[in-house]
Amino acid sequence: MRLVASLLAALFPPRCERICDLVPGRRALVRGKVVPRDFIDSTLTGERCVYYRYSVDQWRNTHVAGLGSEGHWSMVRSDEAIVEFYLQDDNNDRLIVSPQRVRVDRSSHVHPKSIDMGIYRQRAQELTISAGDIIEVQGIVTRVDDLYDHDRDFRSNANRTMLIAPDSDTLDIKLVGRSGDDS
Repeated sequence: MRLVASLLAALFPPRCERICDLVPGRRALVRGKVVPRDFIDSTLTGERCVYYRYSVDQWRNTHVAGLGSEGHWSMVRSDEAIVEFYLQDDNNDRLIVSPQRVRVDRSSHVHPKSIDMGIYRQRAQELTISAGDIIEVQGIVTRVDDLYDHDRDFRSNANRTMLIAPDSDTLDIKLVGRSGDDS
């Protein structure tokens, strides 16, 4: 089923919708910038962000009789974490991104950062999503009361749009540009 959906999405990519036009209960694709509700710190670099994924690889020697010494990179540790955050579109409308059952990807021009571990034969890379980064999120539209929105006037309606993962599937987040880029 996922393969068919991927093929259809490649042939007929969905269009990004404005937050004000979203209909609860339907699947939607929305593009905008990340506005944190809270931060986490990457355990590798300490960077404050709403999402991180990193891996650390170690070079392992392989000895094959008669062929000399070769080797390969082997992952020795990795970690990934995400918190709930806002996505704000070009009209300054906001929605909540609920990161339960999430899959995070990146555009081909957005690369993980290489991290110098300072350890011989060890390398690392980290992908983060931070305040102001541009993302696309595809999920199911719902409505919730957002009592934690500090930018909301205390008398205004707390009801806000939220994107969640479809049943038996994932909420898809794609990092398409960094804060300050013209992506």
